[in-house]
Amino acid sequence: MRGPSVTSLVLGLDTAGPTVGVALWENGASGSWSTPLERGTERILVPAIRDVLGGRRPDAVAVATGPGTFTGVRVGVATALGLARAWGCPVAALSSLAVRAALAAGEPRVLALLDARKERYYAGLYDTRDPVPQPLDEECDVPFEALLRWLPAVCAGDGALLEAKRLEAAGGRIHPRASGHPAVEAARLGALALASGRTTDPAQVRIRYIRPPDATPPVGGPGFDNPPGPS
Repeated sequence: MRGPSVTSLVLGLDTAGPTVGVALWENGASGSWSTPLERGTERILVPAIRDVLGGRRPDAVAVATGPGTFTGVRVGVATALGLARAWGCPVAALSSLAVRAALAAGEPRVLALLDARKERYYAGLYDTRDPVPQPLDEECDVPFEALLRWLPAVCAGDGALLEAKRLEAAGGRIHPRASGHPAVEAARLGALALASGRTTDPAQVRIRYIRPPDATPPVGGPGFDNPPGPS
């Protein structure tokens, strides 16, 4: 697995899909944890992070900021920003689709997919031959039929697994790591961002909404002023 050449300890969080994940990157993956996203997951996320860190303090926090499940993304971003502020470290804000595209490293066309519900998908097309996935088109929220314009392509992410049969019938290929651990890629990409000076202050991080949320988020949530700190 490719990674940054500068040794740093980066905590990666991905809560955009059906699985909540935490991982560390220190010149290679050095610990991870995951669990299915369900009600109450936020109560075990910070204790899981503490267990993975083992008393160490990271140099940066990388977090998938969306698109994805509204509740999951908000929990992950709020946690990441609160911890980064408490630790005084920068944040690498990552597209959750780019993180999933990174699972299929070395491919010229990777279609990263997340289930957007209501028979729609969050989708992004990437070139993953560089260590950091390069977008080939705008990320979007579309029905399945609209994905066909990007095929043939290698497909990755939770949404690709849901639609494996239809994607393969239309010329797609499901990558062997399509169901891999996105938080590990988030940590790796965060380490690259830290090494190249592409991290940001937690106050500047915003959630990547492609579809407007069904409910208006309260002031003080992630992407707004004063995100909550670690519990």
